[in-house]
Amino acid sequence: MSVLDDTDNGPLSSLLEQLGLRMEAYRISRQLKQEELAERAGISARTLRRLETDGNGTLDTFARLLRALEIDYRLLDVIPDATASPLDTRSGAQPPRQRVRRRTEEPDTPWTWREGADDT
Repeated sequence: MSVLDDTDNGPLSSLLEQLGLRMEAYRISRQLKQEELAERAGISARTLRRLETDGNGTLDTFARLLRALEIDYRLLDVIPDATASPLDTRSGAQPPRQRVRRRTEEPDTPWTWREGADDT
């Protein structure tokens, strides 16, 4: 499998392994040894090896490595900004949502006045 292949919708372990391979390729392209990058990131070389081999690591470890490689600004590109969408006219007009509410479904029968209700 090439480091530059696009990932598919396979198991999560495959995706994490691909991430580790990309991290390794990027480190090598910058001519850094594992020990050097690990020291810059403040992690052990064993932790870096584990991440590069099978993608096993924490988000904190990953962020530290990106910072040590001076590409930590790219971490925010993983999830797009939900507040700014040129296609959504509401994105700039309202404050950002803080929770999700499901719309209630329309009742099967339309609403009507109850038979024999008082008008008082």
